[in-house]
Parts: sequence; C-alpha cells; structure tokens
Amino acid sequence: MGHVLLMAILADWCAKVEAALSSGGAADMEKVLPRTVEQLSFMAGKVITNVSNDVRQKLAQLITEVVHQRDVSRQLIQDKVCSPKDFQWLQLMRMYWNPSEPQILQRLSICMADATFFYGFEYLGIADKLVQTPLTDRCFLTLTQALHMRLGANPFGPAGTGKTESVKALGNTMGRFVLVFCCDEGFDFQAMGRIFVGLCQVGAWGCFDEFNRLEERILSAVSEQVLTIQTGNKQNKKEIEILGKQ
Repeated sequence: MGHVLLMAILADWCAKVEAALSSGGAADMEKVLPRTVEQLSFMAGKVITNVSNDVRQKLAQLITEVVHQRDVSRQLIQDKVCSPKDFQWLQLMRMYWNPSEPQILQRLSICMADATFFYGFEYLGIADKLVQTPLTDRCFLTLTQALHMRLGANPFGPAGTGKTESVKALGNTMGRFVLVFCCDEGFDFQAMGRIFVGLCQVGAWGCFDEFNRLEERILSAVSEQVLTIQTGNKQNKKEIEILGKQ
C-alpha cells in the first residue's frame, strides 16, 4: 500500500495545484499550501507514535514526498505563478488520474514539460524514498525529455553524488523496473548484447554504472547495439535484431 499511497498523494496534490492555478493563481495557491503543511504535521506526529516498522517506513516515504510538495508550493507562490501553462509548473513531475480512460493501464499518467508517460504499474515494494531537491528535479526533467525523444541519458558528476540513485528513483516513481549493472573490464560485446536483449524483452530500464570503464573497442561495438535499440524505438518497431536474436 505504500507505493499506492505515494501515487495517490502526488496525483491529489497535482489536481489541487492545477485547479488553484487555473482559477486564480497565487491567491488560490495560498489555500493549497496550508493543507499541505497540515498533512505534513499530521504525518510527522504519527511517525513518532507506537506504530509498526512497515507503517513507520511508509510514513517516512510520505513525509519525504509531502516536504517536496510543500517546498514546490512555496516556490510557486514566491514566483507568482498564475497559470497551469507556466513553465515553472510544467517543468515539475506531475501525475494525473483519469478514471474515464477506457484503457485501465493508461488511467495514470506522468508528465514533465511536453513529455507524457503512462505509469508502468511495476510493484517495487517499500523502497527508500530519494529526497528531491531542485537539482533532482532538473535531473528528472532531462531524463524524461531524453526518454520522450527515444534516447538514453548519461548523468555526469563526481562519485557518490546520487546519479544512479536518481535514475532508480525516477524509475520507481514511473512504475518501471530498473536493473543496475556495474561495468568493468570483464564485460565484452557478447555480454552487453545479452543484457540488451533481456532488457528489450522484459521492457525494463538498464542503468550501466561505471560505463566509461569499458574498453574502447567494446564501447564502439556496444554503440552499434544502442543505436539499433534507439532506432527501433523511434520507428515504433515491435522487433529488432541484436546478436542475431529478435
């Protein structure tokens, strides 16, 4: 239920913010913020009571999400955002629930800027919630725009700064299974090809940590496989061929 609660609270907050921005902008946003703060106060009080470990972990996840919602609401008010079409709002991750959609798996959608994705409904258990900061939001925006253009992404930065965790957190929020592979000199063209074949068959995300440690000749061969996958995505092909397998 923890994952369901996270999705529900995000969709509910997005609906209320959009309604406030559509009706009056900053004035109505002033009404959304106190409700968010009230939710946060209730959860903060509940988490220190005598509850089970599972419930405490769920509350901790919800608190992390609501803190981000509170900060975003304050920033929208401070920037005097008064339209749901303002980029200050569009650049954020938004979740919409459309119960009238005939396709059940398309009722929950996730939007960032001009990119729209359907929720993957991959149950991932009660995972630790990544604390979202303005830098995390920028990272998510870049990653989702790359996905929208049927491309991959290459987060760059010092070790231990959360690059891999940010990718995993985005996949978790979008209901996608993320498989992390730590690359080293032992990876060859065949091994990478088998990984790509498996990812394509199950529809999971692949995150290749330390990708730069692969040898140049391996990188050259792997780039051909990546290009094949990206071209197939752009052309909406149902089948592609890698290592002689479809």
